[in-house]
Amino acid sequence: MVRKIKTLFACMLLFPSFLLHAQQFNSDNYLTMPHGTGTFVVTSGQRNSTLLMSFALIDRFEFFAQGNLYRDYRVKDYNQHFTTTVYAKYMFWVNEKKNGGGAAFLGFGKSPGYYDEFNYSELHKNVWTAIPFTVSLFNNAVSWDIMPGALVDFDHGNNKETAWGFTWSSRLAIYKIIPKTAIIAEAFGTEGNVYSKPEYKVGLRWEPNDYIIPAISYGASFDGSKAAGFEIGIIIFTPQFIKKDFIKNNHIQY
Repeated sequence: MVRKIKTLFACMLLFPSFLLHAQQFNSDNYLTMPHGTGTFVVTSGQRNSTLLMSFALIDRFEFFAQGNLYRDYRVKDYNQHFTTTVYAKYMFWVNEKKNGGGAAFLGFGKSPGYYDEFNYSELHKNVWTAIPFTVSLFNNAVSWDIMPGALVDFDHGNNKETAWGFTWSSRLAIYKIIPKTAIIAEAFGTEGNVYSKPEYKVGLRWEPNDYIIPAISYGASFDGSKAAGFEIGIIIFTPQFIKKDFIKNNHIQY
């Protein structure tokens, strides 16, 4: 069964996700939210619990703060630990149809897809970057995100040495099969001295409106070992309340 899932997923990746934000999925796309928008994400699962906040303070830029709690309830005496990361995203290219393009990430802390079974990751001793590209196919029915990147840990291992890793992630989203829903599959990992075991996730993301979007996913390692397991999450997009004009013309009713 595991072999069949791997084969199916590998075939899916051969085809070149739509306007998806990461949520419990590691991959992201080229898109930044409109200026003034806030994004809040809460995810809970068998291994990962995540809180993410982002704010589009400048046109084409987003600024993120993310915390991850790792507590695997399937494993006895699991070593619970916590990671944080802060990062920025810049959308540097959008195609003419505005359904694909490129962006760049730069952050402190371990990259969102990196998983270490044992150690707390200190924010100021890790730097990471990634470049997501999005390609849309078949009249927006299929979207493919490719996100290569790199990670440097200045305090790695028992010897506290500087170590590098190459991060990779690919996500496929299929629309127009289930109404208002994206079928999502992704694979990701980190290679090099800073290593994170390759994992995959599959899931459904329901998109009934522009502001509240729930999702469910299942994740495992390609070698058959446990990984994220089942996760549920919700993403909330706010109106453009951070814009100066909005603040000037609105007030709180008591």
